[in-house]
Amino acid sequence: MNKIEWPALKLRLKKYFAIIFTLCFVGGLIYGYVHKPELPPKIVHKQNFIPGEWLYIVEEARDRSDPKSLKFYMDHRESTDESMKVLLGKTPPFLVSDTDLKDVVIQPVANGLHIKLKGAVSTYRSNLYLKDGDTYTTYRVSLEQVETRPPLASGR
Repeated sequence: MNKIEWPALKLRLKKYFAIIFTLCFVGGLIYGYVHKPELPPKIVHKQNFIPGEWLYIVEEARDRSDPKSLKFYMDHRESTDESMKVLLGKTPPFLVSDTDLKDVVIQPVANGLHIKLKGAVSTYRSNLYLKDGDTYTTYRVSLEQVETRPPLASGR
């Protein structure tokens, strides 16, 4: 190859790589826009459980045709809804259910919470370990669930 041809070849390769990168980037943006959920996650309920601890119920991001999913969290921080959605997204929920908020009843009891709900539960932890100064205190979460779905043909 001539010395004159090499710079022209490098310039042409850079141009092709720039075009390929731009097409991939635009394709990724279009894919993200088309496949994003119609309804973003939102905090639908916030309740002071004990001094310094908050109960948050978050409705999961979904499309209009998907069933609702509620996630229950305990957190010591109180902030704006937008910041709390990010902070809560980094912690596991203690309860996940496919119920509506109107079908959830939360009652504080002596050593924790009593939650009544209608619908299926996919995740449930009965112990909450909440920070109390330098130590942790255990709170119990009792769950009373009413299944609203008719039995499946298999009997399950």
